[in-house]
Amino acid sequence: MKRWRDEKGSALVMVMFMMLILTLLGVAVLSAAVGGARRTLTRENDIQSLQLTQKVLDESVASIAAQINAKTANPDFREADLGSALTGIVASLDPELNKEGVKTEDLANASGRLLARPQVKADLASGLQANTAYTITLRAGAIVNGVERTLTQQVKVNMYPDFLNYAFGSENNLILNGSPLIKGNIYAGNKLQVSQVAKYRYNNNNVWQSEPSLFPKMKTGSSGQLPLAYIQSLDQLVVSKSGGPYVSVNSSRNGTETGKRIKEALNIPLDQIKIKNKQKFIKIDVDQSVIDKLAEALKKSRKEVADNYGNLAGYLDQQSGIKIALPIKPPKPELIEPVPPAASAPDEDQKNYLKELRIYNEAKKAYEDALAKYESDLLAVQNKLRAMDTTLIYDDPRHGSTLTLDGGLLSDLGTEPGKKSGNWLIVKGDLIVNNTVSSTPLKIASNLLVTGNVTLAGPIDVDSTLFTLGKTTIQDASIHGIQDSSGNKEIVVISKGEVLLNRVDKFKAAADTLRGFFYTDSTAELYGVGTNFRLEGGFFAKDDLTVNSVIGDSKDGGSNIQFSPQIDPGEGIENSRFQVDYNNQVFEHQGISLPHVPQVSVTAGKIQLDSVNQ
Repeated sequence: MKRWRDEKGSALVMVMFMMLILTLLGVAVLSAAVGGARRTLTRENDIQSLQLTQKVLDESVASIAAQINAKTANPDFREADLGSALTGIVASLDPELNKEGVKTEDLANASGRLLARPQVKADLASGLQANTAYTITLRAGAIVNGVERTLTQQVKVNMYPDFLNYAFGSENNLILNGSPLIKGNIYAGNKLQVSQVAKYRYNNNNVWQSEPSLFPKMKTGSSGQLPLAYIQSLDQLVVSKSGGPYVSVNSSRNGTETGKRIKEALNIPLDQIKIKNKQKFIKIDVDQSVIDKLAEALKKSRKEVADNYGNLAGYLDQQSGIKIALPIKPPKPELIEPVPPAASAPDEDQKNYLKELRIYNEAKKAYEDALAKYESDLLAVQNKLRAMDTTLIYDDPRHGSTLTLDGGLLSDLGTEPGKKSGNWLIVKGDLIVNNTVSSTPLKIASNLLVTGNVTLAGPIDVDSTLFTLGKTTIQDASIHGIQDSSGNKEIVVISKGEVLLNRVDKFKAAADTLRGFFYTDSTAELYGVGTNFRLEGGFFAKDDLTVNSVIGDSKDGGSNIQFSPQIDPGEGIENSRFQVDYNNQVFEHQGISLPHVPQVSVTAGKIQLDSVNQ
């Protein structure tokens, strides 16, 4: 009994100890729960403040677009008014005039607003056509339950066609077969079709052949901007796996599944897919752009050029003082120098000899004078084409209405002292740049308007905007930009007819570089299958644009092409036989020679996070 009395109260101690432990655990759990709830609430506030800030920016961009489109719809609007119109529009967005900012019914303790009047600056004023391009900087902030976000966004407003903003694009269907490597934005005005299988025809065989490859891959390029895919809707992005039927990435209507399919097909997340309605795409009209540039080059009114555009050849014939042509080399007279008679020959022979000698010397002198004039005239033409210090019209029906630059009679254009944007070489006929017999590049630093077809072959260094009313053939060409203090230049080719990329020497491991932007009013098919291309710029078609590409080496297989094994996804994409890297300096480099349009393009740029205050 004594022992039992010694243990009295121990149960109470144990109970109290257990209660202490449970209390501590309860407090810990409660603290974790409260802390988690607090963190969740803070995160919710953080996300909501971000969304509200973005809403401010979106509404501001929409307001700018709506107001400027309303102004440009007025027939009296002139491009010279764009700057003043934008200044007036941003004044209406001054936060001092709208202190309440953006409200939302769902969030009582929340508000968002622009933090300062948007800034309007001329975009590349030294390079682009005056009054045609501006950058607007928006800075917005939002507070939700004490959590503040501040974002900055730049909005580009210009009067230039949209095709210059894309690495690949089409106003209709953009079809990517196999594994092109795309460093830049793409655009599809109808469907974006993506397939793992590249298609090709070989050795003039009309039968299509297929080669299983990888999906295309989009990634950040030299511009440093995340690549975006602009489409009409998620339903219009369709994918074919292993040659199977095309299926919309959005067929499951499940956001997670849609994101996975997009990542697999293009190597970009769902948030890099952007919806851009085709009605908002700023198109180029090649004929109207040519009329603009002809008026600028000839220093004529646009109305006069437009009225005579239906008979362009006859109109160009009427222009005087600026037409040039190759002189015709005089034929060498088929005369044999007379042999003097012997001293003992009769006087009659002596007289005949002197007569023949005089005739010979006169003919020789006439030929030498004609040859000297030909060489002088040829040098004058060569110097005019090298200097390009004024607009020139090349009109030479005696030579087949074709201007040929091959390093022979004519080589470089506009290299002394360099390109002058207001001067154009107008070729009344075809243009052939054929430098296949030399490893030294020909130089083209002149803007060109060609009424016929254009052929580019061999190594060429360029700084040019080229319009052609015919088709364009790029035949085994390596096109590099001319380097100067402002960077590595390029060529912009705007072709009313097809643009054909051909290779004479296929299956090379080294890729031909094309530094430029290419636009066609027609369809286009590009191949990196037997051929191997690196495009630094972009390619755009008014109708369907189809790109076929594989990875690694390929070689002649007789009736088909033999390929190296197509490697695992995520590896070796740098060995793609067709790669494009968007060049965002084209606006600055080509300046006022680029076509501009009467519509206004409003493009929201990348959003930058300035601060988070909690």
